[in-house]
Amino acid sequence: MNPNLRGMRPYLPAPRLAGVISLDANESPFDLPGSIRKKFLRKIRTLVFNRYPDGPSTELRGAVGKRLGLRPDWIVAGNGSDELIGCLIDALVSPGETVVVPDPTFVMYERLARIRGARVVKLPLGEDFDLTERFLDRKLLNTARLWFFAYPNNPTANCFSEKILREILRRARGIVVIDEAYVDFSGRTFLPLLRKYPNLVILRTFSKALGIALGRVGLALAHPNVTSLLNVVRLPYNLSGLGQALAMTTLASDHALRKNIRTILAERDKLLRRLRSSPNLRPCRTDANFVLVRAPNPKKLFEFLRARGILVKIFSEPRLASHVRITVGRPEEMRKLARSLDQLEKTRWRA
Repeated sequence: MNPNLRGMRPYLPAPRLAGVISLDANESPFDLPGSIRKKFLRKIRTLVFNRYPDGPSTELRGAVGKRLGLRPDWIVAGNGSDELIGCLIDALVSPGETVVVPDPTFVMYERLARIRGARVVKLPLGEDFDLTERFLDRKLLNTARLWFFAYPNNPTANCFSEKILREILRRARGIVVIDEAYVDFSGRTFLPLLRKYPNLVILRTFSKALGIALGRVGLALAHPNVTSLLNVVRLPYNLSGLGQALAMTTLASDHALRKNIRTILAERDKLLRRLRSSPNLRPCRTDANFVLVRAPNPKKLFEFLRARGILVKIFSEPRLASHVRITVGRPEEMRKLARSLDQLEKTRWRA
């Protein structure tokens, strides 16, 4: 057994159950519009199924590059952002070298680094879940090979201090990864700084706002000195032909998805107003499509909602033990959530 696996358990997402409202995985609540689905099905008819897909995802990288103003050699496509996180560690970190992550943050940064034998330094976020001066530690800035920052952060939903992130980019000798999975909800990006800082890597995904989590399509945007290394370590046919076709179809019609994004943001604002009116629930600031909520009894809240067919995210980590995370759903799903919260408030949390 790989000794790095000692004490680790399989990462098993919650099973999908019929009739359950899933507000636990930060997915888009909207399936593909019928018009895009039809275009994808037409595209499938043109695919050659007995041949391997285009290994470098040439067409997709070209389309993304045209959209973002980048040459294709600044882009690597992957089987979701998870694969690209692993590729970054494989390409840039030797066993025993340091990877820095905030605490709390997206669990896969630490998990994939530990599996590969890296030394993971977890720096606690401040009381407001923002970066602190501890992230400007001179020794870490000089020795860490890789830094991971979700922007907005998952599960806390806030964008970190841009001032501190810029300072890390300026001073760090290693690579700084800004994971912008939720950029369509925050409207904030480090993309304009990509050419200024050759140690900057930006991750993007098609799984969130664009609503094709089934396709597992992620992107790494970086200087060619970095993308060339990622292309060394990634598998030769890492992104399936179906995934590439689905991403291309969605990218060509993403204007049809902007209405969904506006709806999610509107429902998020309604959810925040409802939570702020509660005498027991305290929502944290959010720049994403989900809200981290402090509750007097998170387990009771989780069980109460689950009994009514609503699944939210609960945590075992000490820093998050008093919180739940609620993903924004469709309007009718959010109305059911609001009614359930009203019922819980009336019982004074005895149910």
